[in-house]
Amino acid sequence: MNKDFDKAYKFLFDETYIMWYSDLKKIFRIGTRGTKGGCNLSSCILVLIGIESFSKFFSNYKKDDKAFEDFIDTYYPAQYHGKMKNIYYHFRHGLAHNFYPKKTSNSSGNSLIAFGQNEKRQVVSLSRLKADLENCRKRTLKLDPDPGKPIVIVPQVLFLDTVEVMEKLKELVKKDAALQSTFINNHNRVRKILRHKVN
Repeated sequence: MNKDFDKAYKFLFDETYIMWYSDLKKIFRIGTRGTKGGCNLSSCILVLIGIESFSKFFSNYKKDDKAFEDFIDTYYPAQYHGKMKNIYYHFRHGLAHNFYPKKTSNSSGNSLIAFGQNEKRQVVSLSRLKADLENCRKRTLKLDPDPGKPIVIVPQVLFLDTVEVMEKLKELVKKDAALQSTFINNHNRVRKILRHKVN
């Protein structure tokens, strides 16, 4: 492996991704103990901003929303494809800047994020979701709802899908020369944006 690749790999997978993963696991664990579904806002913001951050390393698009959408369409399960522009605009943008989702354009009510609570109104544990992720994804995510119905996201499901994607990319980026080149170039661009010294 070359030095530039090693730096990029360490920066994304050994530092950024690990912090994101570790923080969210703790947040979801705290949420299972709450009586009102706790940690919903922080978990949703962190899941979406993490995806946005990771997308910058693997997409050829420079605009944040385009990179986000391209990353999802390329690496995530088919259920997400072609639907993440709305998610970026309504959820990520609304939550990150105003702490609440933006109103949907085709609905008279507000957008809604469902947080998958159990019968005690606690956040559903990751282990319970992981046991039947495919079924949970089909049953709970409503990314393309009927007219007038809200878009629904369960941050834990999106987190688990993102972990799957990132674990696959960890290996894929070591083997795929074209992806590796994009990865290194994007890493340098991200470092410049962050004003980190780039050799």
